[in-house]
Amino acid sequence: MTLTEKTLEHFFVLIFLAGLAIFLRNRNVIRQQEQGVFARLVTDFALPALIFGSLSVEPFTLDGLLPALSILTSISVVMLVAWVLGRLLKLGKPVLGSVVLVAGVGSSSTLGYAIIQNVYSNDPQVMRKVVTMGEFGVVLPLFTFGVMLAMFFGRDAENNHSFGAAFVRFLRTPVFAATVLGVLFSYIELDRDNWIVNSLYELIGAIGASMTVLVAFAVGLMLRPIEFRKLAPLILLVAGLKLVLEPLLALAAGQAFALDPIERELLIIEAAMPSGTLAAIIAARYGCDSVVASSLVVATYVLSLVALPLVFAFSL
Repeated sequence: MTLTEKTLEHFFVLIFLAGLAIFLRNRNVIRQQEQGVFARLVTDFALPALIFGSLSVEPFTLDGLLPALSILTSISVVMLVAWVLGRLLKLGKPVLGSVVLVAGVGSSSTLGYAIIQNVYSNDPQVMRKVVTMGEFGVVLPLFTFGVMLAMFFGRDAENNHSFGAAFVRFLRTPVFAATVLGVLFSYIELDRDNWIVNSLYELIGAIGASMTVLVAFAVGLMLRPIEFRKLAPLILLVAGLKLVLEPLLALAAGQAFALDPIERELLIIEAAMPSGTLAAIIAARYGCDSVVASSLVVATYVLSLVALPLVFAFSL
């Protein structure tokens, strides 16, 4: 089975699980308002465990930051293009802010990690590479510069926070703590044959493995009817930038930085992911248009069923 086939196979599993979440929601087993619970379980529970377990296995090296720079470059270019096109379309600031954020930032640290974790059979070296790429190339910029961008475009009268305040908030997140601890523990030679150490990593691995189900359920609970006619131009704009342009830019960046084949594969998979729920949450939190942001995220998830095979066929 090829990498493309394995990736799409797991992607369809996630779609099935999301559909199961909708079924359970309709039967009142889980409720729409519990979407935030599943989102927090992803960002504050499963994701930190996956990050720590991946980074702490082998000593951290600075050369791992080159793929992170590649994906950050791709995201930055896409967001700039989104801003220019949004201005040409004369979008209002709250809508423009949502478009810029969801066009550039994908589900790299949620859906992307879950797919790669399964496609590569949870290979420690692969996971260390992709976590380094995602945390330093996507998550850190999103929780700092992304927050500031949302504040700039948002209509929240209380948006008087500084970049420093946004950065301090990121330093308090479980994601940042897991990243720091993972890097520190990577230099400590723990005896993996020790039953206590081994049991700890088994526990961390089990928590990290829950990411697939939690992400799928969070997406399923997020799905709502979309007014297609009203949002069609924005959907086409964001989908073209996020699902087509960004993977192509990532491919070019990977070649320009002379990344090895596995790093280029991971870079393209991460860049080809649909728009991220975290980007929509940040857009809504700081006064951008939350309806537009969440609708565009859902639309890119649906359209990625067509875009992913095409991108992988031409680039992997």
